[in-house]
Amino acid sequence: MAGCHRKHDEANSVPVAPATAASVDAAPADAASAAPASDTAANDAPQTDVASLSAGAFAVGQNDTDWFRLVDGVPDSPGIQANGNHYELVLALPGDAQINSLAFVSSPQLKVTPHHVKVETAASANGPWSTAYDADFPGADTVGPGVVLRAPLQQPVTARFLRLTLSSTPDEAPYGIGLSRFSAYGTPGAAASVRQVAGLYHFPLNFGSSGYVLLEQNGAGVEGCYFESQGSDPIRVAQVLGTIVGGVDQGGYLRLTRNEQQSNTSMPGIMVFSPDGKQVFSALFKADAHTFSSVAESAGERVGPSRLTCDSTGQAGGAVASQLEQTGHVQLYGVNFDLDKSTLRADAKPVLDRVAALLKQHADWKIEVGGHTDSTGGDAHNMALSQARAEAVAEYLKGAGVTNSLTAKGYGSTQPLVPNTSDVLRAQNRRVELVKQ
Repeated sequence: MAGCHRKHDEANSVPVAPATAASVDAAPADAASAAPASDTAANDAPQTDVASLSAGAFAVGQNDTDWFRLVDGVPDSPGIQANGNHYELVLALPGDAQINSLAFVSSPQLKVTPHHVKVETAASANGPWSTAYDADFPGADTVGPGVVLRAPLQQPVTARFLRLTLSSTPDEAPYGIGLSRFSAYGTPGAAASVRQVAGLYHFPLNFGSSGYVLLEQNGAGVEGCYFESQGSDPIRVAQVLGTIVGGVDQGGYLRLTRNEQQSNTSMPGIMVFSPDGKQVFSALFKADAHTFSSVAESAGERVGPSRLTCDSTGQAGGAVASQLEQTGHVQLYGVNFDLDKSTLRADAKPVLDRVAALLKQHADWKIEVGGHTDSTGGDAHNMALSQARAEAVAEYLKGAGVTNSLTAKGYGSTQPLVPNTSDVLRAQNRRVELVKQ
């Protein structure tokens, strides 16, 4: 079941060859070279992995959910392993991305890494497809786990869809075929508009025994709750277990904080949605979020639009107010800025308008607006950028009539929520926070 952190020999019916802990250097192919695993595909300026969940990529036409382990960005993720000697995955990107290089990380299991990898691009899920890369994986028979096949492209390609094909001959795949990670590095394309994700969702894991999550949206801001239901026909909010505050990123995925009401503990995470909106993937980051066992994953589905509300939180101002009251701080992921600037995007304003209305109801609250960045870029630049963004938010709130005591402080990358070790984790650290003084 999706979200259960089990090794391949426990989670799949395919026979598994013994794994080796040694890292094997593979002979370079014509267009690629092998090297120890890392989060970026090259040592030059870092680029975004546009094929990752954190960029909003989502599989289409898949009958199972194991595919997300191939693109979840967790350093020691087991990836995928399938029966037979052929595996195909089509990924939809939220916008037209420019891709400069590819990377493939060998399977944790010996003799499972494919002998041949192929990547095609298209503007539509139905093609026509153009080949971007087509080559052997050097030393696939003996390559150890965590070896990266890097493939810089001779010319950048633009794609809305990617098709990954892994293959070996029958004799070369006695234990099936698999890969730890697939990445496509370049410049992501932005979604045409703010993605609408409001509605009722159901997850088998991560959100109580009933697994129901209700999301409401205003601009890029998302608030909601997860709750226990009295049966499923009809679904009713019997008990609110916790709140959700988040925001839709430009890539179309949802960055969020899940706050459990009983324990008053918060956990950052993401949700990524299929192109048709019917399927959803969630990941919550526990502990240092650097290992597969510290990321709680679950695939879910959209039940549909809903007239249910989370009002049983008893908090005027919704989930933002609830989290401020319970934990003393809240991340406003829906407050988006232009790239590397302190200019508020239009989709951030509905979020801030709701915050302004909340603070007007609690004029005695003293609030610090904190700006935070990830670790990319220099310390001085990050500190200045985070300060400018915090000040932009504070000035907007004051202009909206907020008379509370507001201070703005930039922290740069000095207070990460999670380690800055992957694209998905760095995204969690880029945020604006309200802190109740």
